[in-house]
Amino acid sequence: MAGELVQARSILAIGQRLEIFFENNEEETSGYTSRVEDIVGDELVVAMPLDERRVPVIPHVGENLYVLAAGDGCHFRFFCIHRGHGRHDNIPVLRISIPEVAERFQKRGFFRIRVNLTATVRLVDHDGKIDAPRRVPVVDLSGSGLSFAWPKQVSLDGDAALEINDIPGIGTIELMTKIMRCTRIEREDDTPIYHVGVQFQGISRGMRDNIVRYLFQVQRAQVERVKNE
Repeated sequence: MAGELVQARSILAIGQRLEIFFENNEEETSGYTSRVEDIVGDELVVAMPLDERRVPVIPHVGENLYVLAAGDGCHFRFFCIHRGHGRHDNIPVLRISIPEVAERFQKRGFFRIRVNLTATVRLVDHDGKIDAPRRVPVVDLSGSGLSFAWPKQVSLDGDAALEINDIPGIGTIELMTKIMRCTRIEREDDTPIYHVGVQFQGISRGMRDNIVRYLFQVQRAQVERVKNE
């Protein structure tokens, strides 16, 4: 669910901590730490992100970015566009657009996004036995995994073969996955259901990039719906 929308300029400040996700980033499961160095016109000047090797990470000009901004007891998130990079007061920086609105939310995160998709799932036990396929709803999706609804508890560290059809802009994907978690969800009719979280195995960079682009589209559409309500 999207949260409260606020004017982005009202929650942005020099020195504010940021986490930046790039649309075409290879490692989309975590963002890059940055901070606001200055606010100039319609641009944020932010510290150049560094990867784990301390190498600068520079997006393409015009690339979509997703930003988490620390707030007072909450976080804010918004989309923006990378406009260029350079130096500011002798500090390497990126220049990114200031959006019109930001979304207030309590729980950190972005890339595990709720989606309206279904998957055909075949569980594989430790002995390699493959269960019959079952068509189930996908609860959420990221570039590195997803979770799906399942009628009973499953063992961790097992495998699952997935086929997901009709992903907008992608089509069908077929992947082997490893089961990482199984969470019991109580329902009003006292019949529990389980959300099974899996991690993709052997996913190509191109496929992962396609999924991330799709997630950007989904999140933008969610924010626009709330904005127009």
